[in-house]
Amino acid sequence: MSPAAARRLAWSLWAVAVALAVAGLVLAIVDGDAGESGGGAGLAIVLAVPVVVLPTIGALVASRRPGHPVGWILIGGGVLLVLSTFTESYGVHALYGDPGSLPAGRVAAVISASIFVVPLFTMPALLFLLFPDGRLASRRWRLVVWLAGISSAAVAVDAALFSDRLDDAPFDGVANPLALEVPGWVGAISGFIGWPVMAVSVVLAAAGMIMRLRRARGQQRQQLKWMAAAAGLFAVAAFSSVAAFYAGAESLGGVVLVIGWCAIPLAAGAAILRHRIYDIDLVINRALVYGSLTALLAGAYVGLALLLSLALEPLTSGSDLAIALSTLGVAALVRPVRRRVQALVDRRFYRRKYDAERTLARFAARLGAETDLDALRGVLTAAIHETVQPAHVSLWLREPAR
Repeated sequence: MSPAAARRLAWSLWAVAVALAVAGLVLAIVDGDAGESGGGAGLAIVLAVPVVVLPTIGALVASRRPGHPVGWILIGGGVLLVLSTFTESYGVHALYGDPGSLPAGRVAAVISASIFVVPLFTMPALLFLLFPDGRLASRRWRLVVWLAGISSAAVAVDAALFSDRLDDAPFDGVANPLALEVPGWVGAISGFIGWPVMAVSVVLAAAGMIMRLRRARGQQRQQLKWMAAAAGLFAVAAFSSVAAFYAGAESLGGVVLVIGWCAIPLAAGAAILRHRIYDIDLVINRALVYGSLTALLAGAYVGLALLLSLALEPLTSGSDLAIALSTLGVAALVRPVRRRVQALVDRRFYRRKYDAERTLARFAARLGAETDLDALRGVLTAAIHETVQPAHVSLWLREPAR
């Protein structure tokens, strides 16, 4: 595949993921807490951010490095997770929110129940084993890849084809229209063995990530720290979730699993930002700055509009003065808020750049007030050491003309 075709494919998958995420979020908000789950809208809103972040980071990596597997793992896992959340919202609306308004509600429920294990388990396992260079630490780790893939496929097939009824919220008790007539032991093997093996594969992948961290040196060690922390957290969450599933506390296990999973896209973004992986750190920097700026200004606009409407209602009698004043106030906040958000992002993710800029600013202030040449020489060499960090600094001064 050519680089141009890879870029088109990556961003096309990203567009599909974003469209499905928006549609699923709208359905979840419209239906509220319909169905058996309770809190469905709240959970959909909480998942919206990591669900969109994952395919976004994947599309950025895949479009810049089309031959690198990490980008395609991220975007593939993101698309599958978005598809799972969308089909869940679709099924809830078709079966509970407005019964009969949409076709194939039970099929959507089956799809949602069967495919969610792939992005929640297989994608993290692959990511832990291949991040950041796209290569396994050794050939023996291929066994973990096969364990993760086969176990998640077994669980997905069991949910889609071997179960007469769904047994997870929000579709507990819904008849499965795709169920096949198979011996009971087939479903028992695929379901009760698939889950533990899947959890073990994730724990092994996390252990592999931590072992790579211990052996890594230099820049790669810094890159692996974030993902190793996420790997350890998710391994604990996966093991706890499976234990809760067998103990009958499926809801608690699901919450723990979601919390642990959300650390993965956040850790990937932080590692890329702080350590300049895949040459997309500048893109993510701008996305963080302007995304945060948009959210802050939108919140400020809504807040100002409401406050001014309440304060001016006795005087303006429903005119648009509050809207106009809110617009002017937000317009005045754009530049100072952008500077503060940029400084916050640089300070958090680009610490060396932030420190270098502060050092140069102090040197410029000192330069205008210093008259002693020897003192100025010391200040200049100290600033160079702090910003450029060379092995040696020499300063030559031309003798003044006589």
